[in-house]
Amino acid sequence: MWGQPPSAVLRPALSDWYAETYCTACQFDLVDQITPVLVQPFPQRSTVSEDAGALRISIPPKRSFVILFFVGWLSFWTYAGIQTGRKLLTHFELFSAFWMLGWALGELWASYAILYSLAGREIIVATPETLSQKTTIFGIGLTHAYLVREMRDLRYQAEVGAGRSRRASRIVFDYGAKTVGFAQDVEEAEAAELVTRIKQHCNIVITPAPQESGIKFWQQQ
Repeated sequence: MWGQPPSAVLRPALSDWYAETYCTACQFDLVDQITPVLVQPFPQRSTVSEDAGALRISIPPKRSFVILFFVGWLSFWTYAGIQTGRKLLTHFELFSAFWMLGWALGELWASYAILYSLAGREIIVATPETLSQKTTIFGIGLTHAYLVREMRDLRYQAEVGAGRSRRASRIVFDYGAKTVGFAQDVEEAEAAELVTRIKQHCNIVITPAPQESGIKFWQQQ
């Protein structure tokens, strides 16, 4: 560089600076030209209707790809049970007999999970006197009814834990010495809407929060 005129030294530096500045400006122009994606409001999973003074809420299960695992697992589990049952018919073994009992329970559990994911539904009916909850598969299920006058603090309960200790988000209320829940895996915004609609039909008592005394312990006589 010694002996070169200043213009020969500054020209490469200016060229690099100009190229970097130009590329940066092009990037900002490209970002500005990208059309933003318009996100539509997410629909509720539940369906709400009113009939003869009663509020009816129908909630389908929250579906996921886990159901495909259950289908594959049930196929292999069924095949294993059939093979073991054939061997048991020709040669009785106590261990195989107990294993078949566990196999039958596994079949029922997996079959219920698959059927509920495909054709299950939770039905909540709220009236001024009772709130009933029914979990159905193809419209068949057992109904549990609760007296509104004995219900306390209808509220949203967030998801806690993970893995086997996970408890899904839900709507809960206190009923005597127990906490009863429904609407598994409900989102908080949807739960707030459902709680408001239920309270419009059911006069559910809200327990007042305990108030702290303004007198400190060192001020007491």
